[in-house]
Amino acid sequence: MQDFARRLQALAARGPDGVVDLVDAIIREGLRRGASDIHIEPAEDAILTRFRLDGVLHPAIETATPCVLNIGARVKVLADLLTYQTDAPQEGRISREKVGADADLRASTFPTVRGEKIVLRLFDPRAADARLADLGYPEAIRRDLEACLQRPEGVLLLTGPAGSGKTTTIYAALRFILEAAAGARNVVTVEDPVERLIPGVTQTQVHPPTGLTFARCLRSLMRQDPEVIVIGEIRDRETAEIAIEAGLTGHLVISTIHSGETAGVFTRLLDLGVEPYLASSAVKFVVAQRLIRRLCPACRRSTSGDARPPFEAVGCEACFGAGYRGRTVLAEALRMTRRLSLRIRERAPTEVLAAHAVEEGARPLRDAALDAVRDGVTSDAEIRRVLGTESPAV
Repeated sequence: MQDFARRLQALAARGPDGVVDLVDAIIREGLRRGASDIHIEPAEDAILTRFRLDGVLHPAIETATPCVLNIGARVKVLADLLTYQTDAPQEGRISREKVGADADLRASTFPTVRGEKIVLRLFDPRAADARLADLGYPEAIRRDLEACLQRPEGVLLLTGPAGSGKTTTIYAALRFILEAAAGARNVVTVEDPVERLIPGVTQTQVHPPTGLTFARCLRSLMRQDPEVIVIGEIRDRETAEIAIEAGLTGHLVISTIHSGETAGVFTRLLDLGVEPYLASSAVKFVVAQRLIRRLCPACRRSTSGDARPPFEAVGCEACFGAGYRGRTVLAEALRMTRRLSLRIRERAPTEVLAAHAVEEGARPLRDAALDAVRDGVTSDAEIRRVLGTESPAV
């Protein structure tokens, strides 16, 4: 970290002549560390650079420079944005060839009182080829998920907070569908934004300022003879109703929806105005997931005492001092059953639906978390960070 900070300061000392190399150095360092996002934020005659590694934003590196505006302009040139527009947000893509990366980057600028903040999203090239078997799902959940993906109709919903890997799961599911059907199914997506291009899939990106919303795209796509429809997110009543109707009329629909747990998905759908009998008939499978950091195998430390977790994070050069390296998924799944369908039609609360799911074999996220700590995959502290509640306690 100190060597990188000194290198940035040396480039910044060159003034405007060093801006191109300064931006390139920040991007290359983010790529080297495997960051998912790079934050470049203006300060008083300085910039603050932070990297998001394995879902966690690391402390800022402050670099004194009078060329804050030049840095923003350089990023805009790379992303083909308007360099003179500084009072409105902009988004664009940076092609891999311009920065020597393995995948394209997405650039976002946002005006602040001290200048424009820049966030660069670095798409992991390994995620572009990820398969369901690579994501870390328990075998039982993966088998049920694959079975659902081979259905001709119905709705599959993924839920979890931002950054929980839902988009990666959807893209892996699309690859499974394409391979299983050998290209014989018409697959279309409506996304916000399109993060990766997948051969054999018709992909569309919404653009609300021009009226191209999820609902409008879906109404038109229904006349494009789709068999598999991916909806980036169900956010409103109209989108929810179209998705449910499509799942009931011979289409396989895959989407995401915000909820804390699998059972809560149905409460959310009902809150959006979907009739209970339609939701219980269309939705076939729900997966709730979180991403947890894996303890770095090079430096994790064993703890002593039966009442303590078996390992804890330490930090070393291999993990850039974080104590963790890479991530895996925690997941719980819910399959629609006759009993569950009846409870949904009765508008049963989330806790009642969750209890029924457990009685029929569903395994809550907290149980999966407990296993991950006991097996030394992650730490007790990481589970507390991700789940936001008391530790599962080993």
